[in-house]
Amino acid sequence: MIRDDLPSRVRRLHVRSRKLVEGLFAGNYHSVFKGPGLEFNEVRDYQYGDDVRFIDWNVSSRMAAPYSKTFKEERELILFVLVDVSASLSIGSGDVDKREVAGNLFALLALAAVANDDRVGCLLFSDKVESLVVPRKGRRHVLRQISEVLGHRAQGRGSDLALALRTANQNLKRKSIVVILSDFRSDGYQNELALLSRKHDVIAMRLTDPLDKSFPPTGLVELEDPESGKTMMAWGRMTTMRKSYAEFWDDHRRRWFDDCRSVGADTLEVGTDDEPAASLQAFFKRRRGS
Repeated sequence: MIRDDLPSRVRRLHVRSRKLVEGLFAGNYHSVFKGPGLEFNEVRDYQYGDDVRFIDWNVSSRMAAPYSKTFKEERELILFVLVDVSASLSIGSGDVDKREVAGNLFALLALAAVANDDRVGCLLFSDKVESLVVPRKGRRHVLRQISEVLGHRAQGRGSDLALALRTANQNLKRKSIVVILSDFRSDGYQNELALLSRKHDVIAMRLTDPLDKSFPPTGLVELEDPESGKTMMAWGRMTTMRKSYAEFWDDHRRRWFDDCRSVGADTLEVGTDDEPAASLQAFFKRRRGS
């Protein structure tokens, strides 16, 4: 769903998201993500009880006395978001489609990151890498990315999540927070997800719609796969058809959850009938263990 009033949409989303970030996520952002670890701070005199593994032998040799390295927690985080822009994200049974939900989630996360002086980047993908933005700091940099996420017109229709994950892994040299915004209607991505999760804090956010769970009790309707363009006829009042439909998508959800859990990737589902900010707030609270 791409509307023509993109600049005004971005401005409204910016104002609304900034208020939500300040009100909901203040002080919570860094506490829910796994940071990049420790960085060297300084060398000081060795003290009894210091870990001998941290003795700086070069300095100790020059000074003829033992010196120990000290470290501090590296607070700067990198947020990198993979955004699915394939045709299936245009699905929405109400006023909002999955692309709109993805845009709202990206804006909230990105503005929370920039408020904490972290770097933000993104990768937009369909069956190809549509756009890749290197992580940088700054509100202007983030606003340009929000515009790109909301207004991008995809060249491809399909979804190659494996390619997107592989590209992210190749481009991210430091440990990062990697968020995936997708409906995960893609095959063969499991190995790439496992590789990415070994190095980064990966969060898979599955975008859903009520139509993904149950088929409406209608008459004869023509269904079209938005990515392949294939069509088929379905009789909505047929109980067996509706049961099979629900079971298919329930199995899809279960396999997605198992794939993520098996590699240590965290999960969140956000529907077109959900409030993205409320979903993120609940997720942040769960991650903090409170």
